[in-house]
Amino acid sequence: MTISNRKLRKVAKLALKAITCFLAIVIFYRVLTVKSFLFFIHNRYLDTTQAQRGSTDPPIIKEKEKYVNTIPLVKINETYSKKGIPLHQVYFNTTPELTKTVINELSKINSTVNDKPMSKVANINCFGKTRDLYCILENLYKAEKTTGFNSTVTLTTQATSGLEYHVEQLCRRWQGPISVALYVPADDFLQSQENIEYLRGCGHRCVRHWVTWHLFYDQLHPPKILLLESARISTNTSWRNIVSKTGTSQSKCKSKPMFNTKSYVRRNYLPYPINVARNIARMAAETYYVFASDIELYPSENIVPRFIRLIDDLKNKTPNFLTKRQVFVLPVFEVELGMQPPTKKSDLRLLMEKKIAIPFHYYYCRMCHMIPKLSQWLKTEGSPGKLNIFLTRKRRRIGKYSGWEPFFIGTNKDPLFDERMSWNGKYNKMQVALELCFQNYDLHILDDAFLVHTPGIKKFDLDQKKLRWPFVGKNFRILKQIISDLNEKYPDRKNC
Repeated sequence: MTISNRKLRKVAKLALKAITCFLAIVIFYRVLTVKSFLFFIHNRYLDTTQAQRGSTDPPIIKEKEKYVNTIPLVKINETYSKKGIPLHQVYFNTTPELTKTVINELSKINSTVNDKPMSKVANINCFGKTRDLYCILENLYKAEKTTGFNSTVTLTTQATSGLEYHVEQLCRRWQGPISVALYVPADDFLQSQENIEYLRGCGHRCVRHWVTWHLFYDQLHPPKILLLESARISTNTSWRNIVSKTGTSQSKCKSKPMFNTKSYVRRNYLPYPINVARNIARMAAETYYVFASDIELYPSENIVPRFIRLIDDLKNKTPNFLTKRQVFVLPVFEVELGMQPPTKKSDLRLLMEKKIAIPFHYYYCRMCHMIPKLSQWLKTEGSPGKLNIFLTRKRRRIGKYSGWEPFFIGTNKDPLFDERMSWNGKYNKMQVALELCFQNYDLHILDDAFLVHTPGIKKFDLDQKKLRWPFVGKNFRILKQIISDLNEKYPDRKNC
């Protein structure tokens, strides 16, 4: 064999390897594409099948939905937990066998309430305000400090049981009034009481000074404490007296309660009415300016006094300032697990340079929280005495920031959150962002105020996604209806 033939064979082998590698990459890419496509189709399937359910499902499914919407499911939960059937299957599993069993059980329960309207039946289990199927115990634990209506900003937030410990860090950073709404059905009610009592009695003094707590629950899942007390407690009884009967305020600080445990909501795969919670916390605020945030988002330092100075300055310089439709946006970031969320912009900038910090939801929903001109924002130095407006933008339907869902300081004149949408179904903040567009709001991005998510960087979780599938279709249909209604209400706003 000549030298030239050897070279040709060697080149042929290399070419064959290159072609094989290329084909492997193509096949791998195609597999990923097919999986993504199937994942997309599955979500669409859920949306379309659920949308058509009223016309395609057999009558027994319609009966099931009728009963599920009108009967206390706490008894159903007790029945099916004994049989090993998760509660979310009672809501969403449409197999004829399970559906028939559910209907039989619901029919028995229906006969015990004498066909009374749900509002009358549910009120037996509520000693606070009622709204739809929710019982709201507003100002259950009231902050000790009071402030002027225009002198500060109330941070409003919400959570389920087990996440209350974040509030201590929030109030240490915020140093102003905080309004917290907790969704606490069934067992979660008592557990949250213990957690709150611990934080107020054993945590940082700012919790007692600044934080007001509101508890609410779905009357289909009433707390056991209420069921035990309902026979002898009138609706006029002070909730402070009821709380004292638990004895949690007398508990010693050495016995720390169970934070971050798996709550009743999570154990039973219940939908979390996050927008109900957001509105409860926001509407209970006693200041003109409010900041609707999430409990795992920690603010940077010294925001409130510098923001108030900015407002005072704008009032003096801007004609008709108080009548303008405007909000003040805080960019959001997240840091690697184990890192302390930064309080200063200089520290955030350093973490961003080291790739330890990234924009919020960067791997999950990049367009949702990416602000315009981020690199320039990071380089901008803030003033120690006053916040300033870095940039003003409008919310728009198309373009790089079409999915922008900003967290902002505003007022209770701004759009409230649509309470039909759950956390589980996603899209729950998009409605407010869209209304800001349709109402032509100015979005002022603050130069030296930000939020940092804890704990860790959020990435795509397929198992979590599967648990949320049954709720996504419902939220998406609600969002489509909202968009249709807004287009009809604001026909001239074609770019929203």
